[in-house]
Order: sequence, then structure tokens, then C-alpha cells
Amino acid sequence: MKTGKFVSHLVKDWFAVCGCVTILVAIVQFLSSTGSLKASILWQIIVAASAFTCFKYALVSTPGLGKKAQTICFYICFLLADVFVIVWLWLISSGPFRESERFLPFLITSLVIKGMVYTMLHIDGQKEAKRLNEKLGEYQKRGKA
Repeated sequence: MKTGKFVSHLVKDWFAVCGCVTILVAIVQFLSSTGSLKASILWQIIVAASAFTCFKYALVSTPGLGKKAQTICFYICFLLADVFVIVWLWLISSGPFRESERFLPFLITSLVIKGMVYTMLHIDGQKEAKRLNEKLGEYQKRGKA
């Protein structure tokens, strides 16, 4: 699958999620008798839809992509989803978290820790796969003997 086609699917899903969430929020606001949608709610819808779409593309394997491209897509989409979730939390928060001098260190710390955890899991996963392949090779040799 070409990159342009992959990005077009991602953008199409993002627009679909934004539209669905906007309609749901409009219905809830209509039923609760509040006036109109506020700009902050619309921004929250956009950011939440972006996070959902990125999580979806990170966790669902795309058959048209190669193994290396899927791994890169996983890391990029998961990182973007984390950024969108943190921005969404920043949009709905009030108080000291809303101040930019506290937000930036929180964002950097969260992303660094997440990156370290993914790196450790990736290295551990490769070691585990190697160990399982060795055991499988041993079982296959026993079966032939």
C-alpha cells in the first residue's frame, strides 16, 4: 500500500469520527436544552477524534503494509495518539495544569517515559521471539529424528 493511500484512509476515518462525535454531542446538547456548541467543545471533539483514529491505526494491522512499515506506523500513530490525549486533557482542565510552564514538562516526561517503555517492550519481544524460535527448531529436530 502506498503512503498516500494509507494517509487518505486515515484522513477519511478521522473525518468520519469527527462527524459522528459532533452529531452525538449536538444531540446530547439538544436533549439537555443547552444553547449552542461552544468552540472549546468542538476543539475537544477534533482532538478526541484524532486520538481515537491514531489509536485505531496503531492497534489494527493494515494488510497492505509491510512488516517494517507496520512497526513504524504503530510507533508514529501511538505517539500521536498520546499527544492528542494529553492535549485533550489540557483543553478540559483548569487550574495549575493549564499553565504552560507545567504543561510542557509534563508532555515531555510522558512522551519520554512512553518511548522508554515501548523500547524495552520491543527489545524484550525480540528476545522472546528468538527464544521461541529456538525452541520450535528443537521440537522440529526431535520430530524428524
